[in-house]
Amino acid sequence: MAGVVIWGLLGYFGYNYYHNWRKAAAKENVPRMNPNGNEWQDDETIWITKRFIYARLVYGIYDRFKRAERYEEWWTAMQYQRVKLAAVLSEDEQEVYKDALQYERTHKYFGVFQLTTNSPPANALKWVVAIRGTDFSRTADLLNNLSIVFEQLNSAQLTTIVEVVVRRLVAQHGYQSVGVTGHSLGAAVGLLVCRRLALERCLVEGHFFNPPFAHMKSLVQRLIPRVLEPTSDSVCYGIARLKSVLLDGDTAFQRAKREFKTLAEARWYPYLYVNEYDVLCNKYLKHFEHGSADDDPEKYFSSFPHIIFWETESFHLFPFAYLNTIRRERHIIGRFTAHKLRIWLRSDVPGRFQQVELIQRP
Repeated sequence: MAGVVIWGLLGYFGYNYYHNWRKAAAKENVPRMNPNGNEWQDDETIWITKRFIYARLVYGIYDRFKRAERYEEWWTAMQYQRVKLAAVLSEDEQEVYKDALQYERTHKYFGVFQLTTNSPPANALKWVVAIRGTDFSRTADLLNNLSIVFEQLNSAQLTTIVEVVVRRLVAQHGYQSVGVTGHSLGAAVGLLVCRRLALERCLVEGHFFNPPFAHMKSLVQRLIPRVLEPTSDSVCYGIARLKSVLLDGDTAFQRAKREFKTLAEARWYPYLYVNEYDVLCNKYLKHFEHGSADDDPEKYFSSFPHIIFWETESFHLFPFAYLNTIRRERHIIGRFTAHKLRIWLRSDVPGRFQQVELIQRP
């Protein structure tokens, strides 16, 4: 038993040392920017540059939360400065959302960044909201992750305050100047907020790293044998449809189809960064690469929550995306680190870029 404990501790400290070493290397890896050079850069080069910029902003929020030394260097190297929320929100908004603001001050989930140069590299946006992911030492983070599983993230305080801030930035500067980025939990929140705005034809650019595809339905499908999946789908859809019809005339199916059509007409394309080895997000690959929305209602409607809850809102259902996929880490440590943000800061993993569509563009 003592030997097992010793090897376990060695493995834990060894893993942390490896991760911190890789993270430090990522921080020092500042890409060369070509101001106003977009006219001779191809799309893939611009995507990689944007990936570096927004991943560094999110990492800065992680380190700010952890009170790491010189955390500002994550964003200052990209020519951004952090702006306090008090300078973004009006006094009335600060009063109305004071509880949510206090929640943010306590947990330091996100930051607002302003570009400090008049020559932005790779179409970098003037204003960016960056949202960190989960810290497993925080109960609030674990509760937010549970809300992802049960598709109740729409009612979280974090979602509320992020949406208020993004809407204020859009109102002040126009949606063409505003972007949202996040990792893991932060990606889920950012997707939900940007999806809401896209339904209003307000297309805020979003870059989302390892966005979780881990709602209840997807988790159940991982546990049951594949041969039973069609039966489970039929049961879930049948109960959800019956419940929706009994409770109101405007069924959840109809609402989901309308929203899906609206997002398609608006041509909203969030940027998704997905590691094939990451079990929390890699189901996006199957979601986009197999079938279409016309053939599979699961592409636009998540049935399982409607069996349990009165209302829900899904962040993972949308028709189009710019998908950046990587499959770089082949060794055993790589499988454990597949969900880490730092992987997207490696210059030797350009990944595969593709524009994916679940339905034909109108």
